[in-house]
Amino acid sequence: MKDKKEDEKLNAPAKEEMLAVHQELKLLTEKHEQRIVDLENLLKRIHADFDNFRKQTEKEKQELSKQTNAMFITKLLSVIDEFEISINQLKKQNEKEIIGIEMLYKNFMKVLNNEGLKEMVSDGEIFDPYKHEAIKYEQSEIEQGKIISTLKKGYIFHERILRHAKVIVSKGKDELEN
Repeated sequence: MKDKKEDEKLNAPAKEEMLAVHQELKLLTEKHEQRIVDLENLLKRIHADFDNFRKQTEKEKQELSKQTNAMFITKLLSVIDEFEISINQLKKQNEKEIIGIEMLYKNFMKVLNNEGLKEMVSDGEIFDPYKHEAIKYEQSEIEQGKIISTLKKGYIFHERILRHAKVIVSKGKDELEN
């Protein structure tokens, strides 16, 4: 029995030491688990930031492409105008010669339309200074503020105005009577 009591006395400090080591290991484990959770959260945030960066970069790339295309198409608007003038002049002279040019013009416009170019419809519309440029105001039977005719077509490219339509705007019929 003496040996058992002495073993217990000797083991008491060892048990306390073991408990202390156990507590220390438990604290270290908790710290490491918390560190792992923190690192996982950091990784998730970095992943989300990278995903947002990738999306933003793609959006900027698409916007830059649209701007570049818009600049190029703006340069082509004078060619479109010349096509239309040529077609109108040829219609006055001889309709047979115009078929090939009209086909070429239609194909050219189809390609540009597929890329996002839209022709503004202005005749009969209410004058909008954001879309139209008033070249002249005339008295007419048409309601005041409405567009009588378009002198030069306006164009929109992907919801952005490339060129304002140059128009003649009605002063209305009230002024005709006066």
